[in-house]
Amino acid sequence: MEWIYQVLRCEESALGPARGAFEGFHATLRVQTFDDIDICVKIAATALKILPIAVVGLRELVVNAVEHGNLEISFDEKTEMLASGEWQAEIERRLGTVEMRDRFATVELRLDDDSYTIGIIDQGKGFNSGVFLDPETAPAALLHGRGMVLAMDAGFSSVEYRGAGNEVAIHGICDPDAQA
Repeated sequence: MEWIYQVLRCEESALGPARGAFEGFHATLRVQTFDDIDICVKIAATALKILPIAVVGLRELVVNAVEHGNLEISFDEKTEMLASGEWQAEIERRLGTVEMRDRFATVELRLDDDSYTIGIIDQGKGFNSGVFLDPETAPAALLHGRGMVLAMDAGFSSVEYRGAGNEVAIHGICDPDAQA
């Protein structure tokens, strides 16, 4: 657990954890910012021994939970913000509003022998995930909008959207070559 504390404190000198350090690992992390997301994904990748491509997919899903779920940035709004260069400023502005500053996404990590489960829940209203996963309606040539499709093809055993669309359940097999 010392390694996790070092990572949470953003200590650059944090050495990797000892082999087998995460047997039966179960943790629930709360994320609000992009720095939180990066730390969460680093912990998940190491503790759960996630394949490198799956790490990219996981990050996309947690970013979506914060950005689109908690901060309520619609697809069209993000398109406009990216085009105008206002995306980062709007993220920071929304993180500081009374309505959104206390929202967080919950990321539950569970390691069971050679497989893992990840649950991501945001505090947003949800959305129709099918629109973004259907090849006929999914964005293809825009500055953004491919994260969900990327996550679906990231080497997970399964990715399932639940409820109103603000909950994702991920299952995967650990990378046998991972060092954790």
